[in-house]
Formats: sequence, C-alpha cells, structure tokens
Amino acid sequence: MATGKNKDVNYIILDLEWNQCPYGKKREDPKLPFEIIEIGAVKLDASFREIGTFHETIRPVLYRRLHYMTRSVIHMTETDFEGKRTFPYVFADFLLWCGPCPVFCTWGPGDLTELQRNVRWHIDHGNLTGRWPFPFPFFYRDVQKIFSYAHEDGKKRRSLEWAVEYLMMDKTEEFHDAFSDARYTAKILQKLPPEDIRLYSSIDTYHTPEKRSEEILVRYNGYTKYISKAFEQREALMKDRVITSTRCLMCDQKIHRTIRWFSDNGRNYLCIAQCPEHGLFRSKIRVRQNAEGGWYVVKTTRKATLEDVEAVKKKQETLRHRRHVHRNS
Repeated sequence: MATGKNKDVNYIILDLEWNQCPYGKKREDPKLPFEIIEIGAVKLDASFREIGTFHETIRPVLYRRLHYMTRSVIHMTETDFEGKRTFPYVFADFLLWCGPCPVFCTWGPGDLTELQRNVRWHIDHGNLTGRWPFPFPFFYRDVQKIFSYAHEDGKKRRSLEWAVEYLMMDKTEEFHDAFSDARYTAKILQKLPPEDIRLYSSIDTYHTPEKRSEEILVRYNGYTKYISKAFEQREALMKDRVITSTRCLMCDQKIHRTIRWFSDNGRNYLCIAQCPEHGLFRSKIRVRQNAEGGWYVVKTTRKATLEDVEAVKKKQETLRHRRHVHRNS
C-alpha cells in the first residue's frame, strides 16, 4: 500500500450512502446488511491539490425499497434510482478512476468495511470477477482520527459537521450526501498538517491475518498497534502468549506486567507493564470478530503516566468491588 510519500500517490477521499433491509433484521441478508446506493469521492494529488471527482447514484438490487431511516437521511425516493447503473458497473469505473496508487481517506472507519462487504457479496453472486481489488494489509487514512490528533486529544471522534464548524468552513452543501460529505472531508484533509496525514495511517480489518506470519505490528509516533491472526474460539485469545505478551516501545524487550490483564466487559482488556530502563507502559486489547466469524485482537501499547496507572488501578478496583457485591447479593 502506498505510504503517501510517492509522487504518484492519489488520495481518494471517499464517502458512501447505503440502504438496509426495509422489512427488519429477520429478512435481511446477513452477508450484506448495508447495500451501497451512492458513491462520492474527491481525488487529491500528493501535494493535496484537487485533481478530480467521482459521483454516482447506484440502483440497489437486494433492498429495492428504501428503509425509512435511509429515506429520512438522504432525502431520496425509489424513483431517484430508476435507470441508474448497479454496483458492479459503478465500482469498476470507480477503481479505474482511482488510479494505480490510491490512498483511501474516509471520515471514520465504517465506509471501507461496507465497500468491501458489497464487493464480496457481488463476487459471491457472480456479478464481479477478477482478483480482490484491495491490498493486505489495507492501510488508509481516517480523517476523523487525524483531525482529533491535530486539533484535540487524539481520542475524541467528532461528527463531520462539527469539524466543518470548528474550522469555520462555509457550509454550502447539505450533509448526508455522499458527494457533499466527500468534498467536506477533502477540504478538512487539506487543512490538516501533511506530516500528520502521512504519519497517522489506519488499518482496515475487514480481512484479518490468517496465520502468525501475517500478523501486523505497526509503530506509530508514541504507540504500537498489533493485529493478531483469527482464532475459531474466542476463549483462545487470552490464552495465547503472543497476544498477551508486553514489550517495551523503546528496546522491544519483553517486560513485566505490574497490573495483569483484566477486563470489565469481556471485549476490552487492560494491563500496565514496566521496563527497568524505559519506564511504564499501558496496553489495551480489543476483542473483535471478522467477516468470516473468527475472533482476533487489536492491541495497542503506549507510554503510561502515573495518572494512567492510577486510572487503570481505579478501574480494576471498581471491577473487583462490583464482582464482590454481585457474589454476595
């Protein structure tokens, strides 16, 4: 995947609108809960100058009637899709338009997951042919996250409209339109520090590592991110020594956990570890399920302050107290 330093790179700022089953969960296709009905995109060159746009409404083939929530958000009706092309034709043209070195950029992580899910569904139904069009690992830029690093604490996740207002940009177009939202996102990207854009890549996890040799470890500025292979059984995750190991960010040596792994909900785990030379570190494991139903983890490790340690201790003590009360109630 291109890193953003190649002069041939194109930044593809993408936004999607999708429909869902109008008849409820029981009648939806679990392999395609959200069917894409609009693609909007802006192309920037390596210097973040706009060099092209893409916008097309897509005629749905699975959920032909609009869900009431979709109708209320996008302000369209079924007649707006009459005569439009279906996803396979639009997607093929979109890929050609993106060019050979695309770096995808989205507001939040959801759009790329749904794009790949739609591609997979159409491949499985014989509507798309050829090799899988996305790389592995799939690096992209989450503009929402980069905005947070540039203007807030790196943790908050603001709405697109909030960011537009914060940057005092003119609101000349409606929100919740794929093309308008892509244009707003592109304008925000152009206002972010170029080094942050290149530095803070994200990793899409629609496809996860299949074996240990494919596992992903990326070092960012101040933290690492590790994505494990998938396991059939969720219970196997925290029994795996590679997953639960803790390493120093500086010297990469295994380090002792002063607060062992614990969880308050079974999906997130925390621990504190200490390197004799480089101090304290905080690690967090997030348990997730991939598109094939396997279980994997995303583990992040960063330097910890004494305040971080106290916060983790307090969370652990609160959990112990709750369990004690529950056992004795």
